Amino acid sequence: MDRVFFEPVSAPEDIERVLTDLLIETMDRLDQAGQGGRAFEAGFYRVDGEVRRVVVRTGRPTRDAPAVLRLFRERVAALSNPLDPGFGFDQMRMSVPWTQILSPTQQGLEREMPGEEAFSRLIDRLTARLGPEAVLRFEPFASHIPERAARLVPASMRPNGEVWPDLDPDDPPLRPLQMFDPPQPVETLAEVPDGYPLKFRWRRVLHEVTRAEGPERINGEWWRAPNQRTRDYYRVEDRDGRRFWLFRQGLYGETPEPRWFIHGLFA
Repeated sequence: MDRVFFEPVSAPEDIERVLTDLLIETMDRLDQAGQGGRAFEAGFYRVDGEVRRVVVRTGRPTRDAPAVLRLFRERVAALSNPLDPGFGFDQMRMSVPWTQILSPTQQGLEREMPGEEAFSRLIDRLTARLGPEAVLRFEPFASHIPERAARLVPASMRPNGEVWPDLDPDDPPLRPLQMFDPPQPVETLAEVPDGYPLKFRWRRVLHEVTRAEGPERINGEWWRAPNQRTRDYYRVEDRDGRRFWLFRQGLYGETPEPRWFIHGLFA
């Protein structure tokens, strides 16, 4: 969509008004095609021949002109090189380089936006202001190795199709909220053979284990690291009620000296 002006425009309110009109017409075209935009590009053509292009992206396909206009405001405000009309813009253009199918959805009888939609809009605004590399989210990854079972990706990136495990909310957590990368070594002072340590020292503090659950045995991914050792994980609690996620790397009889590590802390 284009607008060519007989008289150049330079006032911010005039530029925004034209941008709004272009977005409304663009969304109407997308609606007729059953599409939604994932990226919108505004082109600003100055009378001296210089061209500036500003791009905003959304986490989901959209035809919401006011929401995209807010993203352009955020993006323009965050530009390191401000948008300078000089002697004015004699042309403005709106294009949609990335589209996806967007079928009509029933929002309900009340004028309330679903939480997922509101969250997606928040992500879009943060991305427009801070850049896609600064707004990240965790997504599950197909690996049974704990430190590889999730990864950080740009929040606006399309999901990879993997889903988080469906856990019973009444069960204790299998994984801690805080994990160390890499796992931190601990010194064990007493061990049950092929079991958990009765005492261990971590960061020069001695912990006496009063309760333990496990082991959860996790084998190495031989196709990635053929020599990776087997891990036996334990959820342990010390006398002060602090809970740790420990593992023994290597098995007795298979490795010269199995080593113990702390991989995370439970809340």
